[in-house]
Amino acid sequence: MSPLRSTLTLALFALAFATLVGRELCFKLAADQTQRRGGSAGTSVGRPAFWLGIAVGAAAIVTWVLVLQHAPLAIAYPIMASTYAGVPVASALLFRERLTRSQVVGVGLVTAGVACVLLSEL
Repeated sequence: MSPLRSTLTLALFALAFATLVGRELCFKLAADQTQRRGGSAGTSVGRPAFWLGIAVGAAAIVTWVLVLQHAPLAIAYPIMASTYAGVPVASALLFRERLTRSQVVGVGLVTAGVACVLLSEL
């Protein structure tokens, strides 16, 4: 049986994805707050969003190790590349960042690649 047929494994992948994307969004929020207040990059460390990003990042590491206990790295790593699509989409939705056509195509290609890996394993 494929390791991806387990509900637990799929839930761990979803949680790993959410924590990795969440980490990047927290860091972006901290950077934006710092820029609005005229601070330097180093002052982002004082922002609560920065520390939330650190905590979410720690959760991402733990979740990633759990994923690797349930799925081979050769499968898990390409699937987790979906964060390269998730971060731009989330930043467009939450921060109103504009995606160019090339970026949208890139997101689509990453998504298609992840879908190929998933379909080969289910």
